Amino acid sequence: MLKKVLRFVVLCQIFTLLSCENRGGFGFLQVTSAGEGTYEIYRIANEAPLQFISEQVGQFNQDITLTPGSYLVLADCSSETVIIYPHKRQTLLAHRLQFSPPHLPGRHDGFSVQCNRSDKTRSRQHISNRLELNMLNGKHDLLVGMVPLRVDFASQTTEKPMTISHKLSSLQVESIGHQDQDRSYFVSPFDELTAVTKSQAFGQAEFLLPGNYVLEINGTKMQVSLKEGEERIVKPARLSVTTSHDVDLVEAVKIKGSPWLVEINGGHWLNFNETYPVLPGKILVGISNSTQSIEVELSEGTELELKARSVRVDLQCPVGERSCLGDKAVSLYRAEEPYPFVESLSNIPIIYLEEAAQILVGIEGSRDITYELGTKERDKRLAVGFLQLMPRPMYRLSQTTDFLRVETTNEPLAGNTLDINLEKPTLMPLVVGHYTLAHHFSISNLDGERRRLAQNFSIESGKICKLEIPVFFNEKKYMSWKKKTEETGL
Repeated sequence: MLKKVLRFVVLCQIFTLLSCENRGGFGFLQVTSAGEGTYEIYRIANEAPLQFISEQVGQFNQDITLTPGSYLVLADCSSETVIIYPHKRQTLLAHRLQFSPPHLPGRHDGFSVQCNRSDKTRSRQHISNRLELNMLNGKHDLLVGMVPLRVDFASQTTEKPMTISHKLSSLQVESIGHQDQDRSYFVSPFDELTAVTKSQAFGQAEFLLPGNYVLEINGTKMQVSLKEGEERIVKPARLSVTTSHDVDLVEAVKIKGSPWLVEINGGHWLNFNETYPVLPGKILVGISNSTQSIEVELSEGTELELKARSVRVDLQCPVGERSCLGDKAVSLYRAEEPYPFVESLSNIPIIYLEEAAQILVGIEGSRDITYELGTKERDKRLAVGFLQLMPRPMYRLSQTTDFLRVETTNEPLAGNTLDINLEKPTLMPLVVGHYTLAHHFSISNLDGERRRLAQNFSIESGKICKLEIPVFFNEKKYMSWKKKTEETGL
């Protein structure tokens, strides 16, 4: 029994001695700062490969007890490696980086700092809406808002924490009411060296370093130069492109598979009949499927409504015959321009913005015959019928048909078709109106005299006008045509 008691006493003494040795071997770390706050400590367990063990969170200006070894200390956007020795205190400095906004930030105002916190851990830090940072010694590269900023504490020889201050500027786009509740404006640096864009709600400020920035709203841009401490509030303009109530935009989607949209500055798309905030300045406004746009200029706080026009080419399709809908291509031209600025389909409203220009409509199959749209009518519906032309080839001595074509007789129709096929029937869509079928032929025994025979006809909506007309082939061509016809049975 006595032996057991002696063994217990000896073990207690050994345990007490070991505990005293360990406690006596601790070191201390203090990170001195001009203010309050915390920092993180990681024990470096292994150098190769690098391994960290999370130790604890320290309070500035207070000693923290650590076992001897190497540690990584992390503060705001900064880090330092420190070696703790037994019975010794290591001291680090945490300097203060302070940002001063031109006014007290609101709850939804924005300010951000991004940085590399530590090269060893390869960790990045994103700090939002904090205007004061506690940073360890050294040179540190930050992204303040969207602008790079280098902070240099390495050159400081002071043994006390120091404070560096930067004055911020304020930028915001004024709210225009409930219409912009779910909309944002975007800010980016003007020099484009840093590919960063920040979004912010209307009516809320973004705090930035002084410099040049680009605002963007709904495809419109504006350069803004901010001075130190400046508060800049931009009043947006309001833009809408409207159609009349008679225009069915849904119908266009069903037939052509895509909606009509408003194009802003060649790359941003808006809906019709909605009011959008835009930035003041010159704006190019176009419409999807159109190669042309118009230029408008808006000032801050102004409102502009552009009234789009429309034309619909109606093939008078029978009810339920969906294959007929959109069956013909329709093109819109400006006078004196050879290529269309809009290409679309029949049976849908074709939207365009031209107001004073002379606009011509051409239809696939008779595109060189055009209908001129008036400038007073906002919406126009063109009814279409068809001409079924049945040439009857024949041989007549000394007479040869040069060409057949359909010619217009009066405005607003103009132009004539290209040469019509002389060997087989042609079905041609034409806008309702009066036309002439012109037959041009030559008489060889009269020194090449050319004559023209004209036959007037009218096109009615949804109806087919059938015309049979003799055409004259020379003997060789007529015999070739006759042989081919007999072989094919046509």
